[in-house]
Amino acid sequence: MLRLGTILGVLASAAGDAHADRKDFTNTYEYATTPEGHVEVELWHTELRDSWDVHTPQRFEQRIEVELGLTDHWDIAMYTFFREVAAEDPTVAAPLSFHAVHVESRYRIAERGELPVDTMLYLELAKEFGESAYEIESKLILARDFGPVTVALNLIDEATVGNDVPGGENELGFALGATYELTPKLHLGAETWANHGDDGTRWSAGPALAFAPSSRWWVAMTGGFGVVTLPGADLGKGLGAFSARIIMGFEL
Repeated sequence: MLRLGTILGVLASAAGDAHADRKDFTNTYEYATTPEGHVEVELWHTELRDSWDVHTPQRFEQRIEVELGLTDHWDIAMYTFFREVAAEDPTVAAPLSFHAVHVESRYRIAERGELPVDTMLYLELAKEFGESAYEIESKLILARDFGPVTVALNLIDEATVGNDVPGGENELGFALGATYELTPKLHLGAETWANHGDDGTRWSAGPALAFAPSSRWWVAMTGGFGVVTLPGADLGKGLGAFSARIIMGFEL
């Protein structure tokens, strides 16, 4: 069985001129799409704590995403979402279970830098497993480069409908990130993100680090700390006391 280091070494040394859909943040989408005809695989690993109370269960989320570039400005992706909640008894193994399937699409209005503010449209549809609950999420993604600094802002609207969601639900949110290019392969920045709905408001922020050993392989990491947690906030949204997320992407 190949060791993880061997696999990563092969990916890092992969040849080719194509540029993957590199990310500098793990919560804020940037102005990028997968190039036409190219396929990229992303692995998302997230660990969360909703409070610092010792009895608060930790949660783990795993997301496997496959992206396809339809044109140089338009791509589509599908990902499966798995979730695990640590058992109260540390001797009992908590199973990793299938949570939902998502389909998303992004469209860039123009080439990077052609407009005063780079603008991208985002739409995502999701079906939760075992429930009559369907999510429709839309984002307006705005970005601008200032020399070695890149700033990205996401304005988010998420609606949930279905027989298990009487009357439906709606949430508004945002994500904002800024990153500095230390070298072409290493970027350092920070991001903040929040959402607001009927069940409360949560807001988190933290540092972001991204590096790309090659044009076909990149890694992005963010540590998020709760800034504001209003009573009644949904603990399932991943905006609690602490969250750590790593995304690894590589182009096939």
